Amino acid sequence: MYARNLRSSDGFIVCVVGIAVFTDMVLYGLIVPMLPYALSDRVGIAPRDVQRWNSILLGSFGGALMLGSLVMGWLGDKVSSRQTPFLLGLIALGLSTLAIALTRDLVILLIARVLSGLSTAVVATVGYAILFDVVSSVKIGRALGFVSMSQSFGLLAGPALGGVLYEYGGYFETFVPAFVLIAIEIALRVLVVVKKRDNPIKSDEAQEPSEVSILAEGHTAKPHYGTTLPRQTGPSLANNPKDPIIKSSEQICPTPAPSPPAFGTSSPSPASSSVRNTIRLLLTSPRILIALVALFLLNTILTAYDATIPIHIRTTFSLPVTHASLLFLIMVTPFVLSPIGGWIVDRYGTHIPATLGLLILTPPIFLIQFVDSPSFPPPALAAISPFAALGICLSSMGLGAAFCQPALMAEVSLVIESIEERQPGCFGPKGVVAFGFGVMNFAFAGGFLVGPVLAGALVESVGWRGMNVVLGACGCACVIGVGLVTGGGVWRYRRRGELE
Repeated sequence: MYARNLRSSDGFIVCVVGIAVFTDMVLYGLIVPMLPYALSDRVGIAPRDVQRWNSILLGSFGGALMLGSLVMGWLGDKVSSRQTPFLLGLIALGLSTLAIALTRDLVILLIARVLSGLSTAVVATVGYAILFDVVSSVKIGRALGFVSMSQSFGLLAGPALGGVLYEYGGYFETFVPAFVLIAIEIALRVLVVVKKRDNPIKSDEAQEPSEVSILAEGHTAKPHYGTTLPRQTGPSLANNPKDPIIKSSEQICPTPAPSPPAFGTSSPSPASSSVRNTIRLLLTSPRILIALVALFLLNTILTAYDATIPIHIRTTFSLPVTHASLLFLIMVTPFVLSPIGGWIVDRYGTHIPATLGLLILTPPIFLIQFVDSPSFPPPALAAISPFAALGICLSSMGLGAAFCQPALMAEVSLVIESIEERQPGCFGPKGVVAFGFGVMNFAFAGGFLVGPVLAGALVESVGWRGMNVVLGACGCACVIGVGLVTGGGVWRYRRRGELE
């Protein structure tokens, strides 16, 4: 009995999903530092073409991940059990990794990377949906903080591990940890017992303002303006035209009236939850749209350095692959603070950690552009080596991402649940948990596609400095959008004053 309770506990399921996401990202990142070397030494690519094919192979993973995330997000809400696709995705991930480890052919390598992206989409999308099924909304920030830490740690620890193993072991030996992780994750997945939490929308209390809706607004759960709010009979926050959750969604998914619907209006039938209407409902919510764009740009920035750091330090400073691995390890270390970012989400809402994280992330992107020649550092900074300067900038980026990423992920899930609470049935009888995380994963996967390809193109056209200026501009755009909208943005403080 105790063992079964453990296998169905929130903590165990969060750990399983976290390990699965960590494994996905490690498999993506293992080949990042060694790929330029393997393309020339193992596949036989000419040196002038290494940057282009390096970016294509890294970007192909992201393209497949984007496509698979949307498809699996739609299917995830249709299947009777999420466990089976989750397990099949892990098996497919292992097979695609084996193909990458064995092949010497460029075409097979490209196909295997695409398959790896598709299988990762299955594991990540279904894993997040399982997480949301079992973890209560008031704890989802901390759960997503842990999974975000696992995802980011895998994304950047993979390159660190891959470079060391390639330098001292060899190409195939680099993938041995990947096979071990996949075997462990399959075993853990078999042990999991998923028990869905009660759906608050189906209870009578769902019509009352809840802690979830308050958190989704960007407020804290303090009692003086939290769950004890009386039902409003006049104009409410839900009808506030400035509310960025329902600003557009009420025209798409109106609450059905008790009387028969008039001509041209929709009824709460399963047809109302079609893919088209669901996408329209999600993407016309400004808060969801800003969160998705910010996740896309955040991962674009991080993966841009995956594609350029190994080549930059090799061609500019003649540093070996192990130095690239160490830089990625330095960058990933701050992600151990992601659960703290998740705790801040649960306590204070999504606005503060998302905005603060992006404010920490953006300045180092502009500063790292000056580490661009063997003449660095200038006389005023003679005590700082190029390697140390790169490490400081990358670790600052990692610190910013550690705080903003779990907040942006929680923003999507909290807004979806808030819409469902206010307008029960608007997403259909089964809801859109998997689809919502599929769309979120689609945006995140877009960074895997665009980041390496954009970075490679920019380095070849405008150089290292030009690339960092463009990435810095992306960071500034995120700061503005997230600061104005996420967690209620500039409206949340005005609404908090009214509630108090």
